[in-house]
Amino acid sequence: MKENLLLLFGGASSEHDVSIISGMQAKEYVDTNFYNVIPVYIGQDNKWYNVKKLHNIADFVGMNLKKFMEVTLLAGSNYLYKKDIFGYRKNIKIDCAMVVMHGINGEDGKIMALLELCGIPYPTSNVTESGVCLDKSIFKEYLNGINVNNVKGVPITQFNFDNNPEVVYEELEKSLNYPMIVKPANQGSSIGIIVVHNRSQLEIAMQSGFKLGEKILVEQYLNDIKEINVAIVRDEQKLIVSELEQPIKSSEILSFDNKYLNSSNSMESISRIIPAEISEDKKQKIIDMATKVYIMLNLKGVVRFDFILSDNEVYLNEVNSIPGSLAYYLFKPKGISYNMLINILLKNAYLNNLNNLKKVHIFKSTILNGSNISIKK
Repeated sequence: MKENLLLLFGGASSEHDVSIISGMQAKEYVDTNFYNVIPVYIGQDNKWYNVKKLHNIADFVGMNLKKFMEVTLLAGSNYLYKKDIFGYRKNIKIDCAMVVMHGINGEDGKIMALLELCGIPYPTSNVTESGVCLDKSIFKEYLNGINVNNVKGVPITQFNFDNNPEVVYEELEKSLNYPMIVKPANQGSSIGIIVVHNRSQLEIAMQSGFKLGEKILVEQYLNDIKEINVAIVRDEQKLIVSELEQPIKSSEILSFDNKYLNSSNSMESISRIIPAEISEDKKQKIIDMATKVYIMLNLKGVVRFDFILSDNEVYLNEVNSIPGSLAYYLFKPKGISYNMLINILLKNAYLNNLNNLKKVHIFKSTILNGSNISIKK
Protein backbone atom coordinates (compact mmCIF):
# COMPACT_ATOMS: atom_id res chain seq x y z
CA MET A 1 0.00 0.00 0.00
CA LYS A 2 1.33 3.44 -0.92
CA GLU A 3 2.22 6.01 1.72
CA ASN A 4 0.61 9.45 1.52
CA LEU A 5 3.36 12.06 1.11
CA LEU A 6 2.47 15.69 1.79
CA LEU A 7 4.68 17.94 -0.35
CA LEU A 8 4.66 21.54 0.92
CA PHE A 9 5.98 24.45 -1.14
CA GLY A 10 5.40 28.16 -1.79
CA GLY A 11 4.76 30.18 1.37
CA ALA A 12 4.56 33.78 2.58
CA SER A 13 8.19 34.55 1.83
CA SER A 14 10.26 36.63 -0.55
CA GLU A 15 11.47 33.24 -1.85
CA HIS A 16 7.94 32.10 -2.66
CA ASP A 17 8.56 31.73 -6.41
CA VAL A 18 11.86 29.91 -5.93
CA SER A 19 10.08 27.46 -3.65
CA ILE A 20 7.51 26.71 -6.37
CA ILE A 21 10.33 25.74 -8.72
CA SER A 22 12.01 23.53 -6.10
CA GLY A 23 8.70 21.98 -5.05
CA MET A 24 7.58 21.09 -8.56
CA GLN A 25 11.03 19.68 -9.33
CA ALA A 26 10.87 17.46 -6.24
CA LYS A 27 7.35 16.28 -7.16
CA GLU A 28 8.64 14.88 -10.45
CA TYR A 29 11.24 12.71 -8.75
CA VAL A 30 9.25 11.13 -5.92
CA ASP A 31 8.93 7.37 -6.46
CA THR A 32 5.21 6.98 -7.18
CA ASN A 33 5.50 3.21 -6.79
CA PHE A 34 5.71 3.80 -3.06
CA TYR A 35 4.22 7.26 -2.48
CA ASN A 36 0.97 8.99 -3.29
CA VAL A 37 2.11 12.60 -3.63
CA ILE A 38 -0.23 15.29 -2.29
CA PRO A 39 1.24 18.61 -3.52
CA VAL A 40 0.07 21.48 -1.34
CA TYR A 41 0.85 25.00 -2.45
CA ILE A 42 0.98 27.62 0.31
CA GLY A 43 0.04 31.05 -1.01
CA GLN A 44 1.52 34.34 0.04
CA ASP A 45 -1.55 34.80 2.22
CA ASN A 46 -0.56 31.59 4.10
CA LYS A 47 -3.62 29.67 2.82
CA TRP A 48 -3.03 26.09 1.70
CA TYR A 49 -4.29 24.57 -1.56
CA ASN A 50 -4.22 21.04 -2.98
CA VAL A 51 -2.76 21.54 -6.47
CA LYS A 52 -2.59 17.92 -7.61
CA LYS A 53 -3.98 18.94 -11.01
CA LEU A 54 -1.02 21.24 -11.74
CA HIS A 55 2.01 19.74 -13.47
CA ASN A 56 4.00 22.69 -14.82
CA ILE A 57 5.71 25.64 -13.15
CA ALA A 58 4.06 27.97 -15.68
CA ASP A 59 0.64 26.93 -14.33
CA PHE A 60 1.30 29.02 -11.21
CA VAL A 61 1.47 32.28 -13.16
CA GLY A 62 -1.80 34.14 -12.68
CA MET A 63 -3.48 31.06 -11.21
CA ASN A 64 -7.06 31.32 -9.92
CA LEU A 65 -6.84 29.86 -6.40
CA LYS A 66 -10.63 29.63 -6.12
CA LYS A 67 -10.46 26.62 -8.44
CA PHE A 68 -8.46 24.60 -5.92
CA MET A 69 -9.45 22.86 -2.71
CA GLU A 70 -8.36 24.75 0.39
CA VAL A 71 -6.74 22.44 2.94
CA THR A 72 -4.85 22.61 6.24
CA LEU A 73 -3.28 20.65 9.07
CA LEU A 74 -4.61 20.80 12.63
CA ALA A 75 -2.43 20.23 15.70
CA GLY A 76 -2.97 16.82 17.26
CA SER A 77 -4.05 15.12 14.03
CA ASN A 78 -2.07 13.52 11.21
CA TYR A 79 -4.86 14.13 8.70
CA LEU A 80 -5.01 16.75 5.99
CA TYR A 81 -8.31 18.62 6.34
CA LYS A 82 -10.31 20.08 3.47
CA LYS A 83 -12.43 23.19 3.74
CA ASP A 84 -16.11 23.17 2.81
CA ILE A 85 -19.16 25.26 3.70
CA PHE A 86 -19.28 23.62 7.14
CA GLY A 87 -15.63 24.27 8.03
CA TYR A 88 -12.74 21.83 7.91
CA ARG A 89 -13.25 18.06 7.57
CA LYS A 90 -10.82 15.14 7.58
CA ASN A 91 -9.65 14.39 4.06
CA ILE A 92 -6.46 12.32 3.80
CA LYS A 93 -4.25 10.64 6.39
CA ILE A 94 -0.67 11.86 6.01
CA ASP A 95 2.17 9.36 6.55
CA CYS A 96 5.09 11.70 5.86
CA ALA A 97 5.72 15.29 4.80
CA MET A 98 8.42 16.90 2.71
CA VAL A 99 9.00 20.63 3.16
CA VAL A 100 10.46 22.40 0.12
CA MET A 101 10.04 25.98 1.32
CA HIS A 102 12.82 28.55 1.32
CA GLY A 103 13.17 31.50 3.67
CA ILE A 104 10.84 32.63 6.44
CA ASN A 105 7.62 30.79 7.29
CA GLY A 106 9.13 27.54 6.07
CA GLU A 107 12.88 27.08 6.25
CA ASP A 108 12.94 28.89 9.61
CA GLY A 109 11.22 25.98 11.39
CA LYS A 110 7.62 27.21 11.58
CA ILE A 111 6.26 24.46 9.32
CA MET A 112 8.36 21.82 11.10
CA ALA A 113 6.80 22.90 14.41
CA LEU A 114 3.32 22.28 13.00
CA LEU A 115 4.35 18.89 11.60
CA GLU A 116 5.69 17.88 15.01
CA LEU A 117 2.44 18.92 16.70
CA CYS A 118 0.63 16.72 14.16
CA GLY A 119 3.00 13.77 14.69
CA ILE A 120 3.98 13.73 11.00
CA PRO A 121 7.54 12.61 10.11
CA TYR A 122 9.65 14.95 7.95
CA PRO A 123 13.26 14.68 6.71
CA THR A 124 14.62 18.18 7.32
CA SER A 125 16.28 19.70 10.39
CA ASN A 126 14.23 20.23 13.55
CA VAL A 127 12.58 23.47 14.64
CA THR A 128 15.40 25.08 16.64
CA GLU A 129 18.19 24.03 14.28
CA SER A 130 16.25 25.34 11.27
CA GLY A 131 15.77 28.71 12.96
CA VAL A 132 19.47 28.99 13.80
CA CYS A 133 20.43 28.20 10.21
CA LEU A 134 18.14 30.83 8.68
CA ASP A 135 19.08 33.65 11.06
CA LYS A 136 22.47 34.86 9.82
CA SER A 137 23.21 36.75 13.05
CA ILE A 138 22.50 33.81 15.35
CA PHE A 139 24.31 31.41 13.02
CA LYS A 140 27.40 33.63 13.09
CA GLU A 141 27.36 33.62 16.90
CA TYR A 142 27.06 29.83 16.82
CA LEU A 143 30.05 29.52 14.48
CA ASN A 144 32.11 31.76 16.76
CA GLY A 145 31.13 29.56 19.70
CA ILE A 146 32.44 26.38 18.08
CA ASN A 147 35.50 28.10 16.54
CA VAL A 148 34.51 27.83 12.89
CA ASN A 149 36.09 30.59 10.81
CA ASN A 150 33.65 33.13 9.35
CA VAL A 151 33.72 36.68 7.98
CA LYS A 152 33.88 39.45 10.58
CA GLY A 153 30.44 40.97 11.04
CA VAL A 154 28.22 43.07 13.28
CA PRO A 155 24.53 42.24 13.93
CA ILE A 156 22.13 45.21 14.16
CA THR A 157 18.53 45.10 15.42
CA GLN A 158 15.91 47.60 14.34
CA PHE A 159 15.37 48.48 18.01
CA ASN A 160 19.03 49.52 18.31
CA PHE A 161 19.02 51.32 15.00
CA ASP A 162 15.81 53.29 15.59
CA ASN A 163 17.03 54.47 19.00
CA ASN A 164 20.19 56.07 17.63
CA PRO A 165 21.15 55.42 13.99
CA GLU A 166 24.17 57.74 14.16
CA VAL A 167 25.72 55.67 16.97
CA VAL A 168 25.11 52.50 14.94
CA TYR A 169 26.86 53.97 11.88
CA GLU A 170 29.82 55.07 13.98
CA GLU A 171 30.14 51.65 15.63
CA LEU A 172 30.05 49.93 12.24
CA GLU A 173 32.75 52.22 10.87
CA LYS A 174 34.93 51.51 13.93
CA SER A 175 34.51 47.73 13.60
CA LEU A 176 34.63 47.37 9.82
CA ASN A 177 36.21 49.07 6.82
CA TYR A 178 34.54 50.04 3.57
CA PRO A 179 33.40 48.31 1.49
CA MET A 180 30.93 46.39 3.65
CA ILE A 181 28.11 43.97 2.87
CA VAL A 182 24.67 44.66 4.32
CA LYS A 183 22.45 41.58 4.66
CA PRO A 184 18.92 41.12 5.98
CA ALA A 185 19.43 38.50 8.72
CA ASN A 186 16.46 36.29 7.79
CA GLN A 187 16.44 36.25 3.99
CA GLY A 188 17.94 33.72 1.61
CA SER A 189 18.67 33.52 -2.13
CA SER A 190 20.86 36.64 -1.75
CA ILE A 191 17.71 38.78 -1.43
CA GLY A 192 18.38 42.28 -0.11
CA ILE A 193 22.19 41.91 0.01
CA ILE A 194 23.97 45.16 -0.88
CA VAL A 195 27.66 46.07 -1.10
CA VAL A 196 28.31 49.60 0.23
CA HIS A 197 31.39 51.74 -0.32
CA ASN A 198 30.66 54.82 1.81
CA ARG A 199 28.42 56.25 4.54
CA SER A 200 25.64 57.43 2.21
CA GLN A 201 25.38 53.99 0.60
CA LEU A 202 25.39 52.39 4.05
CA GLU A 203 22.49 54.57 5.17
CA ILE A 204 20.42 53.65 2.12
CA ALA A 205 21.23 49.95 2.49
CA MET A 206 20.29 49.92 6.18
CA GLN A 207 16.96 51.60 5.49
CA SER A 208 16.25 49.07 2.73
CA GLY A 209 17.34 46.13 4.88
CA PHE A 210 14.94 46.94 7.69
CA LYS A 211 12.06 46.82 5.23
CA LEU A 212 12.75 43.07 4.96
CA GLY A 213 13.08 42.26 8.66
CA GLU A 214 13.99 43.42 12.15
CA LYS A 215 17.64 42.33 12.03
CA ILE A 216 20.54 43.14 9.73
CA LEU A 217 24.01 41.65 9.55
CA VAL A 218 26.79 43.93 8.30
CA GLU A 219 29.99 42.14 7.29
CA GLN A 220 33.43 43.05 6.04
CA TYR A 221 33.62 42.85 2.26
CA LEU A 222 36.43 40.60 1.05
CA ASN A 223 38.30 41.18 -2.20
CA ASP A 224 39.25 38.59 -4.82
CA ILE A 225 36.98 35.94 -3.41
CA LYS A 226 36.12 32.51 -4.70
CA GLU A 227 32.76 31.09 -3.63
CA ILE A 228 32.63 27.35 -2.98
CA ASN A 229 29.55 25.33 -2.02
CA VAL A 230 29.16 21.80 -0.70
CA ALA A 231 26.13 19.83 0.47
CA ILE A 232 25.74 17.07 3.04
CA VAL A 233 22.90 14.62 3.61
CA ARG A 234 22.54 12.18 6.49
CA ASP A 235 21.69 8.57 5.63
CA GLU A 236 21.11 6.61 8.83
CA GLN A 237 24.43 6.73 10.70
CA LYS A 238 26.59 8.02 7.85
CA LEU A 239 27.02 11.37 6.15
CA ILE A 240 27.16 11.67 2.37
CA VAL A 241 29.23 14.64 1.19
CA SER A 242 28.50 16.02 -2.28
CA GLU A 243 30.91 17.26 -4.89
CA LEU A 244 32.13 20.83 -4.39
CA GLU A 245 31.00 23.55 -6.79
CA GLN A 246 32.24 27.02 -7.69
CA PRO A 247 29.31 29.28 -8.71
CA ILE A 248 30.15 31.89 -11.33
CA LYS A 249 28.93 35.37 -10.45
CA SER A 250 28.47 38.37 -12.75
CA SER A 251 28.59 41.06 -10.06
CA GLU A 252 30.21 41.82 -6.69
CA ILE A 253 28.10 39.12 -5.05
CA LEU A 254 26.29 35.99 -6.26
CA SER A 255 22.94 37.73 -6.54
CA PHE A 256 19.33 36.58 -6.80
CA ASP A 257 19.53 37.40 -10.53
CA ASN A 258 22.59 35.14 -10.94
CA LYS A 259 20.83 32.31 -9.14
CA TYR A 260 17.36 32.45 -10.62
CA LEU A 261 16.46 35.16 -13.14
CA ASN A 262 19.12 34.14 -15.64
CA SER A 263 17.89 30.54 -15.75
CA SER A 264 14.69 28.52 -15.81
CA ASN A 265 15.66 25.64 -13.55
CA SER A 266 16.45 27.36 -10.24
CA MET A 267 19.84 26.62 -8.67
CA GLU A 268 20.34 23.63 -10.94
CA SER A 269 21.22 25.68 -14.00
CA ILE A 270 23.28 28.66 -12.79
CA SER A 271 26.80 28.91 -14.18
CA ARG A 272 29.16 26.83 -12.10
CA ILE A 273 32.36 24.80 -12.15
CA ILE A 274 31.97 21.21 -10.85
CA PRO A 275 34.19 20.01 -9.33
CA ALA A 276 35.49 23.28 -7.93
CA GLU A 277 39.00 24.15 -9.01
CA ILE A 278 40.73 24.36 -5.63
CA SER A 279 43.58 22.56 -3.93
CA GLU A 280 43.03 19.26 -2.12
CA ASP A 281 43.90 20.77 1.25
CA LYS A 282 41.33 23.57 0.78
CA LYS A 283 38.76 21.02 -0.34
CA GLN A 284 39.35 18.89 2.74
CA LYS A 285 39.24 21.92 5.02
CA ILE A 286 35.84 22.91 3.58
CA ILE A 287 34.48 19.38 4.02
CA ASP A 288 35.79 19.22 7.59
CA MET A 289 34.23 22.57 8.54
CA ALA A 290 30.86 21.68 6.97
CA THR A 291 30.85 18.24 8.60
CA LYS A 292 31.64 19.72 12.00
CA VAL A 293 28.70 22.14 11.81
CA TYR A 294 26.31 19.48 10.44
CA ILE A 295 27.13 17.13 13.33
CA MET A 296 27.37 19.65 16.17
CA LEU A 297 24.17 21.47 15.21
CA ASN A 298 22.46 18.07 14.74
CA LEU A 299 21.26 18.93 11.24
CA LYS A 300 19.17 16.58 9.10
CA GLY A 301 18.22 16.24 5.46
CA VAL A 302 20.10 17.98 2.66
CA VAL A 303 22.04 21.01 3.88
CA ARG A 304 24.18 23.22 1.60
CA PHE A 305 27.13 25.12 3.05
CA ASP A 306 28.38 28.24 1.24
CA PHE A 307 32.06 29.10 1.72
CA ILE A 308 34.30 31.98 0.72
CA LEU A 309 38.00 31.69 -0.11
CA SER A 310 40.03 34.90 0.19
CA ASP A 311 43.74 35.57 0.86
CA ASN A 312 44.36 31.87 1.51
CA GLU A 313 41.66 31.83 4.21
CA VAL A 314 38.53 29.66 4.23
CA TYR A 315 35.36 31.24 5.66
CA LEU A 316 31.99 29.59 6.20
CA ASN A 317 29.59 32.21 4.90
CA GLU A 318 26.07 30.77 5.13
CA VAL A 319 24.12 27.55 5.49
CA ASN A 320 20.92 26.53 3.71
CA SER A 321 18.89 23.91 5.57
CA ILE A 322 16.50 23.57 2.58
CA PRO A 323 18.64 24.56 -0.44
CA GLY A 324 17.27 25.47 -3.85
CA SER A 325 16.56 22.34 -5.95
CA LEU A 326 17.57 20.44 -2.78
CA ALA A 327 21.14 20.75 -4.17
CA TYR A 328 20.59 17.48 -6.02
CA TYR A 329 22.92 18.60 -8.85
CA LEU A 330 25.82 18.45 -6.36
CA PHE A 331 25.15 14.77 -5.63
CA LYS A 332 24.87 13.71 -9.29
CA PRO A 333 28.68 13.50 -9.75
CA LYS A 334 28.69 11.11 -6.76
CA GLY A 335 26.30 8.76 -8.54
CA ILE A 336 23.22 9.85 -6.55
CA SER A 337 20.25 10.83 -8.74
CA TYR A 338 17.47 13.17 -7.63
CA ASN A 339 15.18 10.15 -7.23
CA MET A 340 17.75 8.39 -5.03
CA LEU A 341 18.28 11.55 -2.97
CA ILE A 342 14.56 11.86 -2.24
CA ASN A 343 14.41 8.17 -1.29
CA ILE A 344 17.23 8.78 1.20
CA LEU A 345 15.40 11.79 2.64
CA LEU A 346 12.08 10.00 3.08
CA LYS A 347 13.64 6.84 4.54
CA ASN A 348 15.42 8.94 7.14
CA ALA A 349 12.26 10.91 7.93
CA TYR A 350 10.73 7.69 9.26
CA LEU A 351 13.93 6.73 11.08
CA ASN A 352 14.15 10.17 12.71
CA ASN A 353 10.55 9.87 13.82
CA LEU A 354 11.08 6.40 15.29
CA ASN A 355 14.10 7.66 17.20
CA ASN A 356 12.11 10.62 18.50
CA LEU A 357 9.31 8.35 19.71
CA LYS A 358 11.82 6.51 21.92
CA LYS A 359 12.65 9.71 23.79
CA VAL A 360 10.94 10.69 27.03
CA HIS A 361 8.70 13.71 26.39
CA ILE A 362 6.21 13.42 29.23
CA PHE A 363 7.01 13.43 32.94
CA LYS A 364 4.22 12.21 35.19
CA SER A 365 3.77 14.61 38.05
CA THR A 366 1.65 14.50 41.19
CA ILE A 367 1.88 18.23 41.76
CA LEU A 368 -1.85 18.76 41.09
CA ASN A 369 -3.03 15.89 43.29
CA GLY A 370 -4.68 17.26 46.41
CA SER A 371 -3.11 20.63 45.77
CA ASN A 372 -4.16 23.51 48.01
CA ILE A 373 -2.73 26.10 45.64
CA SER A 374 -5.26 28.87 45.13
CA ILE A 375 -5.75 30.70 41.87
CA LYS A 376 -8.09 33.26 43.35
CA LYS A 377 -6.92 36.82 43.94
